[in-house]
Amino acid sequence: MAIPSHKLFLVFMSLLLVFLFLSPRSSFSHPLLSTSCLSHESQALLRFKDALNISLTSSWFNLTSWVNGTDCCTNWTGISCDNHTNHVVSLDITYLFAEGVISESLCQLRFLTSLTVREISLTSGTVFPPCLRNLSYIRYLDLSRNNFTGMIPPFVCSLTRLTYLDLSWNNFNGSIPSCLGNLSSLTELDLSDNQLSGSIPASLGSLFSLTKLHLSYNQLSGSIPASLGSLFSLTKLHLSYNQLSGSIPASLGSLSLLRSLYLSNNELRGNIPDSLGNLSLLQVLDGVSNRFNETISSSSLPPSLVALRLSLNHHQLISETFFHKLTRLSSLYLSDCVLNISTIWIPSFQLYELSLMSCTIDGEFPPWISTQFSLENLKLTNASLVGVIPSWLWETSPQLQYLNLSGNHLEGSLSSNHSICTQLSELDVSRNGLSGCIPSIWPSSISILLLNDNLFSGKIPLSLGKLSQLKMLNLAYNLFSGNIPYSLGKLFQLQFLNLANNKISGMIPASLSNCSSLIVLNLGNNSLKGSLPYEFSRLTQLKSLVVHGNILNGSFPLSISNCSFLQVLDIGNNFFGGEMPPTIGNFYFLRVLVMKKNNFTGNIPSAIGHLIYLQILLLSSNHFSGLIPHTIVSLQAMTIEDQDGIVLSNFYYRQIYRDGLDMTSKGRDEHYTYILSTLTAMDLSNNELEGGIPFDFGNLKGLRFLNLSMNNLNGTIPSSLGEMGQLESLDLSRNNFFGKIPMEFISLNSLGFLKLSNNHLSGSIPQGTQMSTFAESSYSGNPNLWGCPLPKNCSWPQYIPRPPEVSINKEKKSTKYPLYGIALGLSYGVAFGGIVSLILIKMSWKRKYFNKVDAILKIVFPWMKDLTL
Repeated sequence: MAIPSHKLFLVFMSLLLVFLFLSPRSSFSHPLLSTSCLSHESQALLRFKDALNISLTSSWFNLTSWVNGTDCCTNWTGISCDNHTNHVVSLDITYLFAEGVISESLCQLRFLTSLTVREISLTSGTVFPPCLRNLSYIRYLDLSRNNFTGMIPPFVCSLTRLTYLDLSWNNFNGSIPSCLGNLSSLTELDLSDNQLSGSIPASLGSLFSLTKLHLSYNQLSGSIPASLGSLFSLTKLHLSYNQLSGSIPASLGSLSLLRSLYLSNNELRGNIPDSLGNLSLLQVLDGVSNRFNETISSSSLPPSLVALRLSLNHHQLISETFFHKLTRLSSLYLSDCVLNISTIWIPSFQLYELSLMSCTIDGEFPPWISTQFSLENLKLTNASLVGVIPSWLWETSPQLQYLNLSGNHLEGSLSSNHSICTQLSELDVSRNGLSGCIPSIWPSSISILLLNDNLFSGKIPLSLGKLSQLKMLNLAYNLFSGNIPYSLGKLFQLQFLNLANNKISGMIPASLSNCSSLIVLNLGNNSLKGSLPYEFSRLTQLKSLVVHGNILNGSFPLSISNCSFLQVLDIGNNFFGGEMPPTIGNFYFLRVLVMKKNNFTGNIPSAIGHLIYLQILLLSSNHFSGLIPHTIVSLQAMTIEDQDGIVLSNFYYRQIYRDGLDMTSKGRDEHYTYILSTLTAMDLSNNELEGGIPFDFGNLKGLRFLNLSMNNLNGTIPSSLGEMGQLESLDLSRNNFFGKIPMEFISLNSLGFLKLSNNHLSGSIPQGTQMSTFAESSYSGNPNLWGCPLPKNCSWPQYIPRPPEVSINKEKKSTKYPLYGIALGLSYGVAFGGIVSLILIKMSWKRKYFNKVDAILKIVFPWMKDLTL
């Protein structure tokens, strides 16, 4: 008997429901079913939490909901469970500050399919439990943005079901494990922003399901493996900011689904292969800052390109035919090329950003730019532009936000109509020949205004104080006059203010102290008078304060005592007076201290030795007296040899400010446009210092420039100065030093300038190495000094003065000269035996011996001081 069809249907549906309810991996949800956390898994989670040792007060996301006895599946933050098996299948914790470790109790969550441990900032390093390899069901693993260190953990290669792996923004080092090529299900792999080194494993070319590969911001080197051309599913390939070399493999032209290719900031060479022209879906090609050294072929650029960024390479002639196929282009970055484009050319694209940095345009503004009505970002720096800024620039691009025309030969004034660009955020027209007054009306949206190194004149407009969004204002190296507007004190977001090298007069307004976010304040080389306002104590974020070259007076500005983050303090070339306070040692981060050419008096406080980061100390041309403090040899930054050449700078909103410096080096006044960490100098010259140089001054082995001239210093020159192997300039002239020039000076191989003139030095000039290269003027004014290059005999003095005639009776002669003869005979006997032994043993013992004998004889027979040996 046949079973009715409707009954067969009911049986089928019943079996289907039973299957769905009982399936251990089912995600089907039924309103009558309840989810309850399994006890052993909740206990494992609690042990995992305890091991993290979370600081609840500093966490954005905490685990206070993880309470014993409550249901982890329904009540605990970041936990998800399977609706039927009740196993924990997803763990997601982020934004924690923890001091502990990752516990192996995590391994008991055997059915996890998704694990996210992100931005937990472990402070005690990283040890991943090996048992994590047993979490075989994991498909999604995100361990990004932590402080994880060491090599990429081996357990990752065992998770063969992984489709998503993100280890970015950590401190992983070592090489990329080739075993990652075994994770055949991966669709996304992100290892960016680590410290990975070595080559990119060719095995990654076997990840045929991969759609996104991010390896940027590492130290990867040896070239791009051709095997990556086998990743036919790839849509994004990011390899920027590494050390990759060689050429772009032609095999990348096989990645038919590729949409973005980022190769910037590497060392890639050659040209862009024509095969990339076949990538019909490619939208972004970014090869900024490499070593591509051939003309770009238009056949290598697919018509689909939206963004072409190849600046900071070397390209040759580019004409309008180069852009013929690029009808969709909206972002163009080129540099170091010659543009040969017709004045009547009208592009077939509309750009929203255009950068032609250091391209030779060689003429007025290219007319074709006037056809780009959607420009938001325009950068034509160092492009040899001449003439005036055309009025159409402001009219055709009302939505312009970023405009950089720096480093050209532009003339005329800034258009008063540029207020039409109501969205302008950054304007840089520095290093041109622009003149006249600057406009009084500016867009309220502007945050960066750089007008420095031009010929602008007149007064600084009061209206600048209305620009509430302004963060950087640079008007340096112009012809501005009048006072500093008090209205600038209303710029509460201002971080950078540079008004140096103008003709500004009057007093420094106390209202500037309201700019509590100021990091850099440079008012140098103007005609400002008065003292630093006491209210400057509120500028607690200040890192650089420069007021040199004014007519400021008063005592050392105690008003800045709260500026504990100062790195640069330059108050030189003013009329400040009084003593240097002991509180100078409170500027813990100070790297540059310039107080030269003022009227300071008193001693140099011993607290100067607390400035362990100080690399430049310029106190010349004051009235400092007393001894050189012995603590000066504790300036640690001056003791470090072979420092890295890092530029002392601060970074602000895509702009870099570098501190400059005026300094006397090698006998000449020099201007340093920026300060490297290798620039170490100490200038205490033209003061009233007394006593000797500290005997262990040679500890400052990283010092390059030392000037102690024109003081009242005396004593002998410490031999430890010969240990300062990086010393390039040494000036000890015009003091009262006596004794010999230390033989150790022959070890100063870097010395290029030496001045020991006008002292009381005696004996022979050490010969050899650099000491033989200096002129007579280096040693003149020392009557008892002889040897090359002085006119006296280069090998021996022209004469040896006889002992002075003494009127004595016969009886005294009979007792004095026999003693002298006996003593002299003994000394010569001892000397002869010593010469032989010392020559056979060690040269330094020989020098010490003769110095000692010479000193003893002069003590026993004072009249022998007049002898020149």
